[in-house]
Amino acid sequence: MSEFQIPLRQIMLLQRTLDNGGTATCKLQRPEATVDAQIEIENDSTHHIIKVTLGPLCSSLSLPRALSTKCQSLRDFVQDLANGRADSGAQSEEALALMEAQVSVEEVLQTGQTAYVIATVNRLLPLGAVVTNDQGDVCVAVTGISKEHLAAAVRAKLQLGPSDLGAHA
Repeated sequence: MSEFQIPLRQIMLLQRTLDNGGTATCKLQRPEATVDAQIEIENDSTHHIIKVTLGPLCSSLSLPRALSTKCQSLRDFVQDLANGRADSGAQSEEALALMEAQVSVEEVLQTGQTAYVIATVNRLLPLGAVVTNDQGDVCVAVTGISKEHLAAAVRAKLQLGPSDLGAHA
């Protein structure tokens, strides 16, 4: 049985809801099923106060607004809840590796860009990153072996001009 995952489009929805507050319905998928998580976010000057309802389960989370990996933390929290790991106080090795990779990739971004770092199913390239601009257009999509390799791949693709991307993609 595979686990519920949040698709990239839904991660982008989570990011917007974190930024603006309010409510959202986030779809989680696995091959044989889809479930909806209801997410309510209240923002104050320092924290995001988050309530997640998934069927009969309800849990809450508070994240610092300044945390660069807050979207990934929320994604992991919702996926843990959907997959029966309601006690997500202890972060997994994978979650920590994703947060470290997120920080590494963010260091090479240009102004107006947002990175989404994910785990892939490829054991040889276990990390993936998608970088979007302010309009939500994909600027770069890469995979990597480690956080350093992923950040270097993002940096290399961002240094190519738009006309170069088609020739090297």
